[in-house]
Amino acid sequence: MKTLIIIAACLLAFVANAQDKMNKFHIVDSLTEKPMPQTSVTIVRAKLSIATEKDGVFIIPGDLSNMQDTVILNSQNYRQLKIPIYLMDGMDTIRLSKFVIEHFDEKLKFDNDTLLNDYNRKDVVHYAGINTRTANFDYLQMAQQFYIAKPGTTLKSITLNRLAFGLDLSGLTWSGMVRMDKTKFRIRVYAIDPVTKGPGRDLCNQVIEEDESVGRQVNINLKKYNIHIPDTTFFVAIEWIRDFYNAGFSLGYDPKTNRPKKENNYRPALGISGTTGNKLNIWAMAYKREWVPYKYFMPYGTDMAMSASVAY
Repeated sequence: MKTLIIIAACLLAFVANAQDKMNKFHIVDSLTEKPMPQTSVTIVRAKLSIATEKDGVFIIPGDLSNMQDTVILNSQNYRQLKIPIYLMDGMDTIRLSKFVIEHFDEKLKFDNDTLLNDYNRKDVVHYAGINTRTANFDYLQMAQQFYIAKPGTTLKSITLNRLAFGLDLSGLTWSGMVRMDKTKFRIRVYAIDPVTKGPGRDLCNQVIEEDESVGRQVNINLKKYNIHIPDTTFFVAIEWIRDFYNAGFSLGYDPKTNRPKKENNYRPALGISGTTGNKLNIWAMAYKREWVPYKYFMPYGTDMAMSASVAY
């Protein structure tokens, strides 16, 4: 039920004149009526986003009828739902409808493979996903665009670089143990959108969640998901799971008080490769769930520190 606490705490200032009313919502599958955990709940103008827990519940405090904002509910393989907050006044249950992603023949065999966007981990000195003194990181996902010679391949694996820390556990154990911090995140694979030329429809009909990632370099085998790449370009995105497990903070800067301030961040912080040039291959999903080119490190950071292996 921690989702309730986080959203309530974040919105207290937003609805300071109506803190006595608590509006509780249950997100369920429209067919099974089962709760939907890890649904992204985003309040657009307030720039707040959190993932529901096992009960699929979230709370927004205040008088919803007077709020001029929009809630976007998104869960993989479900139709996205966008609701003006004032229309949620009096609601209790919100149902999301599932859609089916076409799956290709698992009996197909591929004899060759190739590595895309290989990078040198020693060149990774910048990371995305952390607020800085000059800019907040206001994105929900970040994607790397890959290019292949011909369509009809399958995605075998990815390797990515992240900012990792050693946790000193010597005070908790009998030995001087140092363990790398863990993080969890979701992997999304997208086709190209014919209009925006950014990430489009999902190419995987299963949820891919990595929850045991340790160390700076993470290798993830994706063979069992049978992800078919229909075009000569595709995107692999990291979706932040915004919950207590991944929560942390960074020190930003408040221009009004001229003092540092704590800002919420969520692991992992993703590496930017040492490539330079004019061709940008990084995209980021803003709070409106719209994909935009991620230009923060340009012209230095044209690519994420992420490689992909495809079979053909």
